[in-house]
Amino acid sequence: SASAASALSSSARRLLTLLAGLVAVGLVLLAVFRKPRRALVPLIPIALATGWSALIVFAMRIPLNPMSATLGTLVIAISTEFSVLLSERFRQERALGHEFSVALRRTYSSTGLAVLASGITAIAGFGVLALSNITMLRDFGCVTLVDLTVSLAGVLLVLPAALEIAERGEFEEQIRGFQIGRAHV
Repeated sequence: SASAASALSSSARRLLTLLAGLVAVGLVLLAVFRKPRRALVPLIPIALATGWSALIVFAMRIPLNPMSATLGTLVIAISTEFSVLLSERFRQERALGHEFSVALRRTYSSTGLAVLASGITAIAGFGVLALSNITMLRDFGCVTLVDLTVSLAGVLLVLPAALEIAERGEFEEQIRGFQIGRAHV
């Protein structure tokens, strides 16, 4: 039992779980949207939030236990939900003919506020566990608090930049440059 708990809460296992989750989300988004750019835009804040969260938990030296070690997948799930909701709402606003800044403002003043409220509610709900006297629950609460906060902030702050880059067509240029670079190697 101790060996299984140790293996489950290892940093290496958490990293592999996160990478597998990101790949799975990327493939599902690509299958659903059928366009690499539409799949890549929401994936950028998801990947960044996942990495930031793991880095912050490591830097804060919050011990991982079998409960908290699997929370990286929660970051991916929450970030995916928020990122897809906001990016698709933005797409709808652009389809209505709104300029980039107007579409972004309309997206964040409607769907963005709902995402913010949902995120804060989840953070507060799980954050209460950080006050527990039981070590395992307290560590779980701390990791959840970090994970959800970084997830929400990552999507709200990074997604607009990803949308802007996508609007300028720079994703396609970078992908083509990567493919050409690999062909020469």
